[in-house]
Amino acid sequence: MSELTTLHDAISSTLTAALPKVLHVEAFPELDSKVRTPALLYGLTDMTLGEDRGEGKTGLIGRFQSCILIDADRPKASLQAAILAAQMTVALKEQWWGLDFILGPPLEIHAQPEAPTKELEQFVMWSVQWIQHFELGESEWPWPDEPPGSLVLGFNDDLKEDFVPSEDM
Repeated sequence: MSELTTLHDAISSTLTAALPKVLHVEAFPELDSKVRTPALLYGLTDMTLGEDRGEGKTGLIGRFQSCILIDADRPKASLQAAILAAQMTVALKEQWWGLDFILGPPLEIHAQPEAPTKELEQFVMWSVQWIQHFELGESEWPWPDEPPGSLVLGFNDDLKEDFVPSEDM
């Protein structure tokens, strides 16, 4: 879906600006690609149905996971990775990514060190996870379009004669 591409592009540009020391920010990286470090690799890892607002779009709750990689032979690599994870956590706070289909800021932001896999043992790793509520699809108006009418205000819904045109208020 194009909203997911738009969301990942917005996340990449926001985190690139917020974390200038990170040389490589990429969503859904290719497994065999070269990575310049420090690196931040991330993506949507799972989704579940969220709350629908009744506009025809589907509400979803997405879980995102990122991996911060620092070359293990750098001085104080563990501290550098922890600092980048902290900076990323701060960057996620109250982040709506400038998109109208995002339904709230990230929730349950969690950062922790990770033991690298055999393929990544040359790196110190931290992961940062978060949950984001968003919508996919097109808005729908399920009622027929009607010509404009007069706006009338009333306080007693069972007495039509108590309704007053808005221009008379």
